[in-house]
Amino acid sequence: MPSTPPLTITAAPALDPVAEAFRALFIAGDDVGASLAVHRNGRSLLTAAGGWADTARTRPFTTRTLSRVFSAGKPIAALTALTAVADGLLTLDDPIARWWPAYAHHGKGNTTLRQLLSHRAGLPAFSPAAWPLDALDTDALLADLESSAPIGPPGEVIAEHALTYGTLIDGLLAKAGAPDARTAAAQLAALWRTESTLGDGPMELQFGVGRNEHPRVADLEVVDPDWSAPYLARESSRRMLDRPPGHLDPARLNSPAWREASIPATGLFTTASSLARFYDDVHRADGRVATRIGPTLHAEYLAPQAVGHDLFVDGPVEWSLGLRVDGGEIGMGGIGGSAAWYSPEHDYSFAFVTRSLGTFARVDALADAVEAALAAAPA
Repeated sequence: MPSTPPLTITAAPALDPVAEAFRALFIAGDDVGASLAVHRNGRSLLTAAGGWADTARTRPFTTRTLSRVFSAGKPIAALTALTAVADGLLTLDDPIARWWPAYAHHGKGNTTLRQLLSHRAGLPAFSPAAWPLDALDTDALLADLESSAPIGPPGEVIAEHALTYGTLIDGLLAKAGAPDARTAAAQLAALWRTESTLGDGPMELQFGVGRNEHPRVADLEVVDPDWSAPYLARESSRRMLDRPPGHLDPARLNSPAWREASIPATGLFTTASSLARFYDDVHRADGRVATRIGPTLHAEYLAPQAVGHDLFVDGPVEWSLGLRVDGGEIGMGGIGGSAAWYSPEHDYSFAFVTRSLGTFARVDALADAVEAALAAAPA
């Protein structure tokens, strides 16, 4: 085995300090496998990958390695619902029960897709009865959500739907007649593989990975034993994140069954380059996303819809229809440390995708390096 982890970095000269910050993560042992991408105006400023893709340290982590990014995939899940709205299958403001009558039980009858996508549906966790369920049994999970009461009147409470988000989107798309049984994955495939290349090949954004592509998938590995502690320390967020159990267990997450399952809340497999390209496009009024869903929905997708204290995050948030838009920046992070966004202040898109389950300290250090480098570079 090589004594040092493999690294590949291509960067514009102005971003050499960012390349050094990325390299330092592996020298210090803060990461064992990750990729980083920075884009601006349709152009790659930096592409980097380093470390190993597997726990055995036999496969280098490359720019094409696919990794699960947890909640960093929620904006993509939301986009699949918005494409259904654009196609006339759904609306943002009619009750979900119009398409899904069983969802109306226990005070949920007036819940709308707008509320769901902005984390105000009041179902941020599966019920206590879901503890023994198989976390991959979508039908059982949908039945649990149908029979659950919201934690507050829909529209009046903000709580990131950590695990329920994708199940609700899939359930609604299926009831509305979207063209596949596991609909978010199908909508996503149709959106990126046939309609959008963003000028640089198909987007690597997948809910569930086919068995033939498993050799490209990174093994998740804990690098910081406290990676989930801030969430699990609070009973309210703990039940939102690990009921039914499995979503925080690397052994399960690395299994073939979990890799193949469509889990739109936490199961996006992607690369840093794909996410950076997505954010380089999504903010543009003439971008591929805006063209696909139309200007009205595109504006709704980016605009704040829910502003206040989030019970899962346990702090102030601004949610659009699937994106965090705090302070005007649009993006999303995932537990474990992956994150991606577009910064209007500094006009760049950023994506860090890691298999190393740790904190966001790595992202913070890289973002600081990017913004310092861009500020020092000539316009």
